[in-house]
Amino acid sequence: MHNKIFFIFTLTISMCFTKLMYSQENKTSLEHFIEKKRNYNKTSKKGYSVLLYNGNEEQALSIYSSFEEDYKDIKIKLTYVSPDWKVITKAYGTKIEAERIYLILKEKHPNAKIL
Repeated sequence: MHNKIFFIFTLTISMCFTKLMYSQENKTSLEHFIEKKRNYNKTSKKGYSVLLYNGNEEQALSIYSSFEEDYKDIKIKLTYVSPDWKVITKAYGTKIEAERIYLILKEKHPNAKIL
């Protein structure tokens, strides 16, 4: 009698845990999308930047070095995203901050864009 009760108890417990394990794998496509979007947002930049130049390496290096001399208080970086080099400012928290920097920079860099 104890063996029968023990067997039924063990079977019931194992079925409960099996159901719990499989229930987490049954995510809808919307839940998968939301999870991917959250992971992307964790790694992507937050805010707005000003793109000064997008093109060949020599011109990007020239703009980068002259910019650092002219605007010491504005942080920029030089990046390579195949096939182009980019000279871009740091990310600002709001679009208003990025627009303020854009207005300062567009005199010398008329092709600048807010990203």
